[in-house]
Amino acid sequence: MAKILGIGNAVLDTILTVKHYPQENQEVRALNKTFSPGGNINNTLYILNQLGHDSAICCALATDLEAKQLLKGFKERQLSTKHTQTFIQGKTPSSFITLNQENGHRTIVHYRELPEVTFEHFAKITVEAFDWLHFEGRNIENLTGMINIAKTFLTHQPISLEVEKSRKGIEALFNQVNLVIFSHHYATEKGFSNGLDLLTQIQKEAPNTKLACTWGDQGVWFADIQQKVQHIKAEEIHPIIDTLGAGDTFNAALIHHLIQKKDFKEAVSLANKLAAQKCTQYGLDHFLHKSHTKPIANIKQLSNAKTQVIKANKNSPSILLIKHENTIKAYVNNCPHQNVPLDEAYKIDVNPFEKTLKCSVHDAFFKIEDGECVEGPCRNKSLAKINIDIDAKGDIYLNEY
Repeated sequence: MAKILGIGNAVLDTILTVKHYPQENQEVRALNKTFSPGGNINNTLYILNQLGHDSAICCALATDLEAKQLLKGFKERQLSTKHTQTFIQGKTPSSFITLNQENGHRTIVHYRELPEVTFEHFAKITVEAFDWLHFEGRNIENLTGMINIAKTFLTHQPISLEVEKSRKGIEALFNQVNLVIFSHHYATEKGFSNGLDLLTQIQKEAPNTKLACTWGDQGVWFADIQQKVQHIKAEEIHPIIDTLGAGDTFNAALIHHLIQKKDFKEAVSLANKLAAQKCTQYGLDHFLHKSHTKPIANIKQLSNAKTQVIKANKNSPSILLIKHENTIKAYVNNCPHQNVPLDEAYKIDVNPFEKTLKCSVHDAFFKIEDGECVEGPCRNKSLAKINIDIDAKGDIYLNEY
């Protein structure tokens, strides 16, 4: 699990589902109306949380009722709001979204009357405590300084930048970050008809930056550092239910797989698949596990003083669950010394003070935090980690993505 800070815009979405998109001057009745936390950075962080990471949002908030709804949504999505900036004057940004039931396409009307996050506010954040920084390509006046000061304090942590629209001065930032993800909207605004031509041009300005450009049903173009531009076709989807948030899902999945040390081509391919999967359901909630999947446990059943061993699948090894600080750790119940369950002889001994757990067979001690063996016959080897997904009720699901 990585600690990720996302900096950008959060909005309150009002989503109206209609049978078909209305023509001008036509009146139609909505089939459904929902409210949801929205905004690119917010959605991206929510997906990253579902992928097992610890995400914090840095965005501007007002003090109105809509801001309270947003904060409630952040809490439900388990996003840290420690680094949000509140403005007394102004109104919470809102998006009014018409979702076409016929094809899953959406039309968005956005309203904003609130200042952006200031450089002074961002400069107070201990950015070096995070493993990855992801910026939304907006607020260029402050964003330039934010990236510069972040680079001053970061040693190895990557910085990514999402570029959805053309904004004055944004091109100067492309060679200042490790990864830039473009939307086709930016490409077409700049006069490009495909991602190949766009990224070929961008490579001249930012030769040491990983680049990707998503293009809906045309797939995704990408280029690793000083490598040729490549293309992956879009996944075939039928039916398309809801495309809202597909781009944010791609961004999150790409960051996730790069954190997992996947090579760039594989990371892009997997991100492309997950973005397609998003289009097959409404919203972003719990789409990393099927609706019929049962939870393997609930966080209320766990503590930091003992493990819980779960047999989730009769054809797979059992799973070891334990609380660690404010998170849940999940490992394959298999000691790397002789490939036997840690509770083969007797129950697993947990030391909550040393924050270790011990194999019952040959007394190998493993750190609860990351599964590394720190004492015993398999020192420096580690327990195999398992990705899990925890919903708002505390139910724990296997995340097989």
